[in-house]
Amino acid sequence: MPILFFAAAGALFAGGTGGGWYMWKRGLQEAAKQLQHQDAEAAKQALRDAIDLAGLRNEAQAAGLDPDEVVAGYKKMRDEQLSPQDVLRKLGQAAVSG
Repeated sequence: MPILFFAAAGALFAGGTGGGWYMWKRGLQEAAKQLQHQDAEAAKQALRDAIDLAGLRNEAQAAGLDPDEVVAGYKKMRDEQLSPQDVLRKLGQAAVSG
């Protein structure tokens, strides 16, 4: 936790700048380490999403559907802009009209 290093740095600055400066630097290092870890996790998730979307596009194309529309619908559902009930309603309308 970098906040602990920053708190210790504040306390040590009052007593002597050498120890305070060291703790401040450690806090910055810890914060950078946490950001690097978060960035790595975000990159992994983006890669998983891209892989999933590629598979979804392939399946849609194999089923004779427009891959762009399928991906757009998936993203709306993922972002909770579209509920499963909305999808079922649209499918029901398409079945009646088709």
